Amino acid sequence: MTAGHALGHPGSSRPRAGSGPNPDSRTAGGREGLRHNATCGNGDGVGRREGECVMDGTPLADRLEAKVAGVCLILAPLLMVPNTFFEYREGRLFWAGYLGVLAYTCLVPGLLGIARLLRRRAPRLSVVGGLLATVGTVYGAVFSAALLFAWAERAAGTPEATAVAINEVVEGRLFPALIPFGILFPVSLLLLGVGLFRTGVVPKWVGALLAIGAVLFPVGHIGESQLASHLAELLLLVPMVWLGLRSLADAEPARVAVPATT
Repeated sequence: MTAGHALGHPGSSRPRAGSGPNPDSRTAGGREGLRHNATCGNGDGVGRREGECVMDGTPLADRLEAKVAGVCLILAPLLMVPNTFFEYREGRLFWAGYLGVLAYTCLVPGLLGIARLLRRRAPRLSVVGGLLATVGTVYGAVFSAALLFAWAERAAGTPEATAVAINEVVEGRLFPALIPFGILFPVSLLLLGVGLFRTGVVPKWVGALLAIGAVLFPVGHIGESQLASHLAELLLLVPMVWLGLRSLADAEPARVAVPATT
């Protein structure tokens, strides 16, 4: 078999003089670009096996974004579980706040990666969901940072009366001003979950679990229920890790076995 047959060209692998590009090689997926970026192994045992080609037309920046999103989607929910656990443990406020800030920082590129999955079939939802996710995760990090300040307050030996007065101001005046922005985090999760469910870009159970976890999230965290918080985080962990692993897999260039030419 000739190289032309192996790559899908009918007839000879050598184009006739004056002929234009084969229209079959130009598709919406950019196959022509993929062919130009194909690199093949020569059987020397380094990198690729003989006859194996890596055909990749995806820009490097897109692949790197997918890898970052994948790693963050795996790390973020794993960090959220101990974040909540330590929040309800005496003397563990530092780790609760620190892990919370890390988790919400990871959620920014992670949720933007989910939003990118929707940009072809639901572009408006992709943009709105990504915007709300960014704002919501930033304020989620702010709430986690408040735990660090509470820890510092206790570590510095602040008098009890002063600490109580500060907490009253924070909970009575500061938090009510921040909650409307923080609630955008579960709202964005709900939108992205519904978008994944309706568009079918992933299995429907992924979108369903993400949406259910989004609804339960404020019940636990605003209602200060450790059980509900952990349940919401577990419901979010499963689809996020699945999406993270898929994102990492999609970031790898496709490998195609091409028979050697004779």
